[in-house]
Amino acid sequence: MLDNNLQAIAIFAGRGQLPKILIEDCLKKNRHFILFLLKNEIYEEDYSSFNPTIIAYGEIERFLTILRNQNISNIVFIGGVTKPNFSALKVDKKGAILLAKIIANKILGDDAVLKTVIKFFEKEGLKILKIDDLLDCVFSSKGLISQVIPTHENNLDIELGIKAIKHFSKFDVGQALIVAQKQIIAIEALEGTDAMISRFQTLKSDFKNNAVLIKLKKSNQSDKADLPTIGLKTIAQCAEVGIKGLVIQANSTLVLDKVQLIKAVNDNKLFLKVI
Repeated sequence: MLDNNLQAIAIFAGRGQLPKILIEDCLKKNRHFILFLLKNEIYEEDYSSFNPTIIAYGEIERFLTILRNQNISNIVFIGGVTKPNFSALKVDKKGAILLAKIIANKILGDDAVLKTVIKFFEKEGLKILKIDDLLDCVFSSKGLISQVIPTHENNLDIELGIKAIKHFSKFDVGQALIVAQKQIIAIEALEGTDAMISRFQTLKSDFKNNAVLIKLKKSNQSDKADLPTIGLKTIAQCAEVGIKGLVIQANSTLVLDKVQLIKAVNDNKLFLKVI
C-alpha cells in the first residue's frame, strides 16, 4: 500500500460503506480531503458533516475548477454509482467533450465508461488513485482463507465460472455469477450482486444445491474504479440462500473489514477461496 506522503485527495463517493471507511482513515491519519457527492444519487450514509460538494454528472468544468482552486490533483473514485441516461445529460463544454468520448464506445458497459472517464481526467492532469493504495482492503495472496474446504465438485464449478466471466468480459457484463452442478445459475447484470443473489433465491430448482458465488475483476478492467466488492452483507446473503462458498481475486476484489468477514465466513461454514 502506497504512503502517498499523505497528500490531499479528492474523494468522489458513490454508494456503499467504502467511502465512509476511506473518510475515517483520512481523519485518523490527518490527511486533508475534499468530498464530492453525485446529485440525485441515493446514499445510505450521511455525509453532511464532511461539507460535501454536490455535483451533477455533466458539471466537469466546475469539478475541475474546484480541484485546481484547492490545489488537489489526486482523486479516488470509490463506491457504486447509478449510470445516467447519457442522451438526457445536461453538460458544460468539458462535459460535452467527455460525453462524446463515452458515446463513441461500441458498448456502454460500466468498464468502457469508466476507462473513458479515467483517461479523460488523467489527460486533465489528475492522478487517479487505486482504492487499495489507500486502504488495506484486498487479499494479496492466493489460497484458501476459510476453515471449510471446497469439494471437488465446487472446484469444477469454480473453473467453469472463471471461464464464463472471462468470456462475458468481452461484452462488459457482470463481475459476478453463481454456478452449481456445472451450470451457470445466475449472472450479475446492471442490478448488482445483491439483487443477483436475491434472484437466485427465488429459483425453484434442485440445481441450486451446492452453489458457488464467483466475483472477479473483468478482463482488462481498470483497477482504479468499480472493482468487485464483498462485505458482511454478501456473506450473510450467501448463507441465507444456501450458497456454499465464494471465490474472489487476489489484489482485485475489495473486501470490507477483512477480520470480521473471515469470522463470518467461518461462522456460517462457508468457504472463501482467493485465486
